[in-house]
Amino acid sequence: MDRLETFFLSKYLHAPKRNLFRFSFVFMVLGIVLSVGILSAGLNLFEGYESTLRSLLLDSFAHISIQASGGGYMSLEQSKKVIHKLDSRAELVSAIPSIQYTMMAMANDKIRTAQLRAYDFESEFPYAKYIEDYPGALAPGEVVVGHYLARDLGLEPGDEMTLNYPQLDRISPLGMMSGSQIFRIAALYRSGYYENDRSIVICRMEDAESFLLLTDSISKIEVRIRNAEQASSYAREYSELLGIEYVSIPWDIYAHSLLRLVEMEKWLIFIVFSFLVLIAGFNVVSAVSTIIIDKGNEIAVLKTLGASPRSIKRIFALRVGLAAIIAVALGQLFGAFLSWVVEKQSFYRLKGDVYFIDTLGASITPFNLMAVFLVASALIALCIYLPLKQIDRVQIITLFRNQA
Repeated sequence: MDRLETFFLSKYLHAPKRNLFRFSFVFMVLGIVLSVGILSAGLNLFEGYESTLRSLLLDSFAHISIQASGGGYMSLEQSKKVIHKLDSRAELVSAIPSIQYTMMAMANDKIRTAQLRAYDFESEFPYAKYIEDYPGALAPGEVVVGHYLARDLGLEPGDEMTLNYPQLDRISPLGMMSGSQIFRIAALYRSGYYENDRSIVICRMEDAESFLLLTDSISKIEVRIRNAEQASSYAREYSELLGIEYVSIPWDIYAHSLLRLVEMEKWLIFIVFSFLVLIAGFNVVSAVSTIIIDKGNEIAVLKTLGASPRSIKRIFALRVGLAAIIAVALGQLFGAFLSWVVEKQSFYRLKGDVYFIDTLGASITPFNLMAVFLVASALIALCIYLPLKQIDRVQIITLFRNQA
């Protein structure tokens, strides 16, 4: 800035009330604060949704699943050899054998699809934090059931449910035989990830082997690593290490499309909500035009003293731009407050069958703050610049005649 611009800006900073309390100016500031607040809140909530979904996916599933190449069961001896080969890996957190099988859960004349998952509770159990009133271990004949599945079947802890599955290897003259067994519900599983909460049934490894007529067999080895984002590269290394008898499947094989969709929706919402800032920019155009009309005598004096149109435009742009930048910052604070209110409220919950999770959360990141600030500032700067162009067309004699 030159000395003239610095002088006028300092005079404005020392006595800003002459401009701040004009109706058009107040309306402009409020419009920017509200539009930026809504933009920030929308981005914060979608960022929270994305991070919560990613976190639940990483907590609810194995980071890498190691299975037999043919898709069948592997023996306990094979699983021990695989775990022994992985034990020396620095990134390894745990490697747990499990049995998984899809079947039907029945109770109170209702039937639902269930995903049976069996573990050896004497070793580390990775999903204990999601079990309400976790007993530490299950007794024979006890299961942990997803809370949505229990609700759909009308069950509570202590009630009994029947699990049924078709025995494909046992076909009689009367048709396919089915296995059926009654289990007692010991606790409920509540992770927040709807697909698990509506289908999961967890039991002891011994119960699953007896029920499924298995001997010395497991479905997969669930591997958890320190940096789950590198699961794909580690899965390739494990495949080379274990040989062609086994296949290693990273978690993002199944979740990649879902997470990409959520990320695309987040930035689509950001673009749509950015139009709110552009609409608020109409108030900026109106406010700047009004200031130019009201300050016609100042413009005439400045032009008489030899100030260039560019210098005059910068003086007015700095006046309005300073207030606009403060309004953008206040809008981001307002957006953070809105995000906090939405996160803490308890009267509305997401529908898990639509949004995969049933909790609303917010996440404020430096990148998102900078994105909102830069986009809002750029749009408002454009709206400030457009009406200032009329200063180039103003004649000094016209300004003095209008002031006479």
